[in-house]
Amino acid sequence: MYGLIENSFTGNPGGRTDAENFGVNPNHLANQWMGNQYYLALARPLQQTDSVNFGFRADLLFGNDWQFNHMQALFNSAWPLNSFPGFDPAQFYTSVHLPILTPKGLDIIGGRWYTIAGFEGVPAVSRPLLSTSYMFNYGQPFTHFGMLSRLHLSDRVKLFNGTINGWDRWIDQHYIWGYIGGLTWDSKDGRDHFALTGIWGPNQFPRFLGANQEIYPTGYVNIPSLAGLPNPGYKRNDRILLTWVFSRKWTEKLVQTIETDQGWERSIPGLASGGLNGAPRSDDWYGFGNWFLYSFNEELTGVWRSEWFRDVAGSRTGFPGNFYEVTLGLVIRPKPYILVRPEVRFDWSQFCHPFDNGTKSHQLTLGMDVIFRF
Repeated sequence: MYGLIENSFTGNPGGRTDAENFGVNPNHLANQWMGNQYYLALARPLQQTDSVNFGFRADLLFGNDWQFNHMQALFNSAWPLNSFPGFDPAQFYTSVHLPILTPKGLDIIGGRWYTIAGFEGVPAVSRPLLSTSYMFNYGQPFTHFGMLSRLHLSDRVKLFNGTINGWDRWIDQHYIWGYIGGLTWDSKDGRDHFALTGIWGPNQFPRFLGANQEIYPTGYVNIPSLAGLPNPGYKRNDRILLTWVFSRKWTEKLVQTIETDQGWERSIPGLASGGLNGAPRSDDWYGFGNWFLYSFNEELTGVWRSEWFRDVAGSRTGFPGNFYEVTLGLVIRPKPYILVRPEVRFDWSQFCHPFDNGTKSHQLTLGMDVIFRF
């Protein structure tokens, strides 16, 4: 049993017309305190032995980030939007280790679990900065419900295969199941790491969602006139995502991580400009991100993140265009169980004005979180 408590504040000096830091997540509320994560994990890890053994994991997320990690149709209207009181069962799965096929064997998990795609993660301590990239927030899933296998081909190579009912959605017998797979590789000297992930499957909905929901999944276009009606194109609304992550430990102090994503979705209802009754349009998105982490000493690490994200038709962010951001931050550890992470972030866009309630093409935010681990 272990967990964390994370609180944050993000100032937006130029934000005057709304309370949102567009593109800056999960700390999207401008000029106010957020109780992001009050997080508890219960786990029995698998043992990589030559005998069958079982495990489980349950992650309970309380705080503002409940809507950041929200799963469609699970607690849809339980808490007001942007409220601190809120809950999300972030992970809950059982697992089994089978000593078959290779000396290290095969692991299988079933339930709800965090995606294996990308570099950043939902728990605050699984990413180096308070804010996340556009790729993570708009281009990738957070969680899946399904089954995933992990085959240990060797000490340095793992192969993943699984079936999922989509991106960030609760159980529904009408969903068509999709595929997730990938591999990871670590160099012999431990300095290099590579991960490749591919995801495929329909990710719209068999019926159009309600017209008055507070939260709509990324990639869904709200069409009030079609609320509750069958979606005849659901079977061909397939979405494909490829993510590539490479990390290199250049020195004992300097680590670099590079990620590139490519996504495509066919026939998204309501996306076509000027379309009647939800005219569909396909869309694609892609991005490139770079992180540098420099360890000055055990108590202080510097972080640099730069990113470009392209949303061609606007299905991911709501705005067609290019998005850029540069973030400079520190990870300060006054105690092993305390992290303080200040950051300065500058966002700008090309071909659209998404910031400050649709009035600006740039945004400066000053954020900081404090994490207590236990």
